[in-house]
Amino acid sequence: MKLLQLPSFLRRSITFVLLPITLILLTCILILFFLLFSFALLLTNFTTSPENAFLRLYRVIAMITWYLFMECIGVLAAAALWLITCCGLFRNLRWSQQIHGKVQYIWTNGVLLGVRVLLNGHINYPDCSLLGSGPMIIVAQHRSFFDACVPSVLIGKANGETILRHVLKSELILSPSLDLFGHRLPNYFVMRNSDVRGREMASIAGLASGLNQDACVIFPEGTFYSTHRFQRALTEIASSDSSRVSRVQNLKHVLPLRPGGILALLNSAPDADLVFIGHHGFDQFSSFRDILRNVPFSEPISITLKRITNSQLPQDDDERLIFLDHEWTEIDRWNEKMSIEHHS
Repeated sequence: MKLLQLPSFLRRSITFVLLPITLILLTCILILFFLLFSFALLLTNFTTSPENAFLRLYRVIAMITWYLFMECIGVLAAAALWLITCCGLFRNLRWSQQIHGKVQYIWTNGVLLGVRVLLNGHINYPDCSLLGSGPMIIVAQHRSFFDACVPSVLIGKANGETILRHVLKSELILSPSLDLFGHRLPNYFVMRNSDVRGREMASIAGLASGLNQDACVIFPEGTFYSTHRFQRALTEIASSDSSRVSRVQNLKHVLPLRPGGILALLNSAPDADLVFIGHHGFDQFSSFRDILRNVPFSEPISITLKRITNSQLPQDDDERLIFLDHEWTEIDRWNEKMSIEHHS
């Protein structure tokens, strides 16, 4: 996208202006929808189905409006923190990073609050005590627009000291609040179609340097699950490392992980524990069409955690890849189990 290639000042000038304009327009649309829906109910003597297509669309527009409102809150919070840190002079100090991390937790929790209230997406959180302190490399499943918020919320529930370092796709800098907080915290935005793979891996590895009590988060699937993407991933694996095919070909709910980033992080932080985050139910949010079809959601969202201590991890990259594929398969099996339970 050409907008990504613009200097940050020009890019933010565009996105920061569009944000309030879009929020105001959607708020007006919500009010109009509410008036039209109320009038329609009067005409039908309140016999209209409570969850018809009109109301589902209203819920979705309300969620988009809520997200844009949270974006505005994030930008205002970033402006306040810029002043608190003396115009950004102290933004790299530990106390400043922790404040930004806590605001990030509040922001992501706020986004998921909208999912729960407006879309009826109830989330069952696990025991977060496993995430007490780092160093940790967190490997998270990625199935929807909203599950990227999960690691921040889980860390925030566990403690207020750990600072998350994210490996994120570069398109997310088009989100004004993520643009600001993403560049103030030690994150790295990956150009997924980059021709300089070596430089990308070096930058990802650098993210885990000096991790200490903090954590790195990576979403190794790279994108949302779909049958087409799964088959494409299998074809790529068959051409590059055919020995992996038998280990990943039976996955049903997750894409085969792309190991480069995880291995780079593990090699850069050899004393770090490995944490896997899996979830079931976010597949209902994979696209706008899915959300519109499934809202209000009847199936709860479940999250699972597993922490593997550093002493249990293989030290050789080939053995690590086998180990990672095995643990990723366990995430897939857990998803299958949850799917059977929810549909039985």
